[in-house]
Amino acid sequence: MSTRFHVAGETISRLGALEWFKLSVRRHPDRGHLQVPYIGWRFAEPGEAKLRCIEDAVRATPTRVDWRVDTSRRNWLLAPARILGEGANPAASPAFDERVESARRDQIFCAHAWDDLDSIVRTLGRLTATRENKQEG
Repeated sequence: MSTRFHVAGETISRLGALEWFKLSVRRHPDRGHLQVPYIGWRFAEPGEAKLRCIEDAVRATPTRVDWRVDTSRRNWLLAPARILGEGANPAASPAFDERVESARRDQIFCAHAWDDLDSIVRTLGRLTATRENKQEG
């Protein structure tokens, strides 16, 4: 597993115990092109405070692409808005795979989105550290 995987998983798990976690692979293992970044996870006990913290990190991070958190399913997803589309349950919509493939062909978008994701994780790390310090004090 990559350092990025461990850092992202560890950062999100500061909000609560994880039952499942996935981070997309940066480069296709055979073809070498950048993939579309996303993080998926499932908290043992999801809650509004956890969602607010993640959304606060997304809002507080300067990004080149728009990002959203999708909580419409059991597994939550942090992904570029471009691949989520609109409507209920966006990651399960029939056009989801088409949107991911279209975004993948835009390698500049993918590069910007990977930079954004790293920045969002760093911001979330700072927010969770501040939260932990307040709980200790």
